[in-house]
Amino acid sequence: MSHLKYGLDHLGSRRMAPGSARVFAQIPLALILSSPAFYAQAELYFNPRFLADDPAAVADLSGFEKGQELPPGTYRADIYLNDGYMTTRDITFNAAEKGHGLAPCLTRGQLASMGVNTAAIAGIDVLAADACVPLTEMIKDATTRFDA
Repeated sequence: MSHLKYGLDHLGSRRMAPGSARVFAQIPLALILSSPAFYAQAELYFNPRFLADDPAAVADLSGFEKGQELPPGTYRADIYLNDGYMTTRDITFNAAEKGHGLAPCLTRGQLASMGVNTAAIAGIDVLAADACVPLTEMIKDATTRFDA
């Protein structure tokens, strides 16, 4: 019993080195600041009425809230095929089915006019002439990228 008493007295009589109390006080603060709850963010909202004088002509900014850079539509784009510049055309872009961003809507005729051998694409003949060709699904290793 006396050994235990001595041990407790010994612990109670220890003094902290100057400055070490400040270090121990900073540990809980560091734990709070590193908590994910500390970095929680509220959803940002921008009032689109600031962009137009006419309240009836308010812009739809919902695509920007979801990470889309541009809404679907027709845009003038430089077209590259196999890393070589082909032409500049107005291309219709639709919302991509997988992930974010836009996917080009190119018909069989547009692809043929750019030098793509459409006869070599399996299943393209069942699509309507004005249908969008799903390039990444029908052409192996094909990719599309629209840098707005």
